[in-house]
Amino acid sequence: MEFDYKDLFGRNYGILNEKEQQRISETKIVIIGDTGTGEVLATLLARCGFTRFTIAGNGIYRPSDMNRQIGCFSDTVGKNKVDIIAKLLLSINPAIRITTLHHLPSEAEMDQLIAMNDIAVPAVDDLSYSLLLFRVARKHCIPAILCVPAGTMGWVSVFTKDSPTPEDVFGIPKLDYPSLVNVMRTREFRCAQYPYVTSGNWRVQWFFDYFTGKRPLALLCPVEWLAASLAALETVKTATGRWSPMTAPRCWYLSKGNVRASRFSTFVRLHRKLGWALFGSDNGTRMHRLTHFIWNKFFKYLRRQEKNRSRVPQ
Repeated sequence: MEFDYKDLFGRNYGILNEKEQQRISETKIVIIGDTGTGEVLATLLARCGFTRFTIAGNGIYRPSDMNRQIGCFSDTVGKNKVDIIAKLLLSINPAIRITTLHHLPSEAEMDQLIAMNDIAVPAVDDLSYSLLLFRVARKHCIPAILCVPAGTMGWVSVFTKDSPTPEDVFGIPKLDYPSLVNVMRTREFRCAQYPYVTSGNWRVQWFFDYFTGKRPLALLCPVEWLAASLAALETVKTATGRWSPMTAPRCWYLSKGNVRASRFSTFVRLHRKLGWALFGSDNGTRMHRLTHFIWNKFFKYLRRQEKNRSRVPQ
């Protein structure tokens, strides 16, 4: 069947005017990554009336994706994620134009790919790689949407050429990709992500297993879909100009299953900056062994808290 655009998205016109909805239909979106966040966001944007997508990813569905990924079903396990999402978007609106890439773009490819679009969405679990995408978007004056759910916590914000950078708000140094990867593998960096436990409700052992590569990112479907919904709303704001986006350093902040309008934490930023200053080199790591003792004490405390909660009668 053929559908008229207004038949599909007519209810939007009760809120948006003709020009605003036209901006939505003409805005080119690039989503780099086939995580649950990227998939849900793409689906929501298609249902808002966006019609021009570029989606990049290299994953196939696994049984462990069933708890949150919108394209994962018993009959899609083992199939390519990008292909399934493309079919899903076309089943919403057959007039959608989709460019699919079955790989994550290299640093050399990022430049041209992002420059061809109007809004960029990094949707990968690799923070180091995401930072490269945000840098390229800023270089081309293209708004980029941050959507980072983890456990029951997360952040959603819009980064523009005039806003602080993700490095600014998270206290991360502006290193090249290999250097970022190396630092984020250090024990000191991993320990400094303790809000995954205190605000994201991760179990302590899962936290350690994740940062040693033994476990995947801990996520609940409602939390990831809530974060993606907020990211979709910010994308609509950015595309239409109807409302002011939640631009950095402002953000939507999810913590322990709750959400509020907030700002990126000054404490977290300064804490991480101090960590980089101390451990930004091999020599710094060797000189500050005392912090290992402090982190051990801190995580023992978190384990005790976790055990005490498990003993509370339900």
